[in-house]
Amino acid sequence: MTAQARVAAINTTLQALQSGWPAFLAEIDSRIESQTARLVQQESEQVRGRILALRELRDMPETLSQERDSISAALADEAAAN
Repeated sequence: MTAQARVAAINTTLQALQSGWPAFLAEIDSRIESQTARLVQQESEQVRGRILALRELRDMPETLSQERDSISAALADEAAAN
């Protein structure tokens, strides 16, 4: 996938997330809270892994935005060098 195609894919994903994100985020936060309570009761690598995966999902819009900005900056630098 080219850099331009990746930026386009990220933009499409972020646009798709925009409308449903608040409800989805509330569900993610609820599950993180539930799994954290479970982890306190019983130490489990599986539960810890679920919490980490949920946090990655929760942070996805910010992660994608940072990736897009980084790629866009690199493309701008490349264009300026040419």
